[in-house]
Amino acid sequence: MNLDLGSVIVGAIILIVCILPFILIGRSRKKREKHFLQSLSNIANQHNCQINQHEIFGTFAIGMDKVHNAVFFCRQFKDEMIEQYVDLTKIKNCKVINTGRTLKSKDGHKKVTDKLELGFSPSVKDKPEVKWEFFNADINFQPNGELLSMENWSKTINNRIKLIH
Repeated sequence: MNLDLGSVIVGAIILIVCILPFILIGRSRKKREKHFLQSLSNIANQHNCQINQHEIFGTFAIGMDKVHNAVFFCRQFKDEMIEQYVDLTKIKNCKVINTGRTLKSKDGHKKVTDKLELGFSPSVKDKPEVKWEFFNADINFQPNGELLSMENWSKTINNRIKLIH
């Protein structure tokens, strides 16, 4: 097989054009993850804590300081970073709040998720429940794994609360 220099150059250009989007997407994801981790660390530092367990997921990040029993959350909404903190020593339990509606269709009934939140019930009864929004149908098209992530974090947080109390 005899290849001329022009064929090799064209092949190399095609290869670069095919690979370049994956490289750019990977860099963008790493930059976004670094930004979220920095935001979590900033919230933790404000409360004299450190992040020793975290998850970065699409438009949000959640982290925990197991030593100081605190949970941190940040969510990117347009150009704004929403940052929140909960002291687990003041929380009775944590639950997933799945707000939705049922739609009638020709195939039967279908449940549509409008909002997914993590709810923190305070130990003191006169304090309001704290809610962290992970998904909102007005902002996102459809849930993409947020529910599973929230269920895992709810379980982790409730296990931590049991250790505290």
